[in-house]
Amino acid sequence: MQILAEGRKAAGFPSTGKVMAGKPAPKSSYKVGPFSKDRNIATLDRRTKPGRVLRTTVADLTRHLGGCPSPAEALIIQSAALKATRLYLLSEKLLAGGEIGEDGDHHALAWLNSMRQDLTALGLASRVKDVTPSIADIAASINGAAA
Repeated sequence: MQILAEGRKAAGFPSTGKVMAGKPAPKSSYKVGPFSKDRNIATLDRRTKPGRVLRTTVADLTRHLGGCPSPAEALIIQSAALKATRLYLLSEKLLAGGEIGEDGDHHALAWLNSMRQDLTALGLASRVKDVTPSIADIAASINGAAA
């Protein structure tokens, strides 16, 4: 096993899975599309348009829930954001004149329906973040002002 690890180091491969210092990261020629695996969409470069769609969808839905969603709500938000990104990529492909086929049409309808259910589960009415101070905060401010 150690021989294999030494051979990887000699060949220039990082031993921890990270890019070695001083060497650029390998560029992928793979383009993320609407039918890419979830892990490929979730690891999008946040500077690209699909990455911004994913990031802003998560931020907007989090803000819609008052800024602090529960863990279950956070999972639903992530799921809805992935579906919104897939639908964005699909619409871009269609607008560019690409073909998606009948199966792609069925996928799009399923994603739309699933995203609708996610958004219904989150609720349509936005929540206001509670900024009411606690009794301890009020007591501390009174004691601090009196001192």
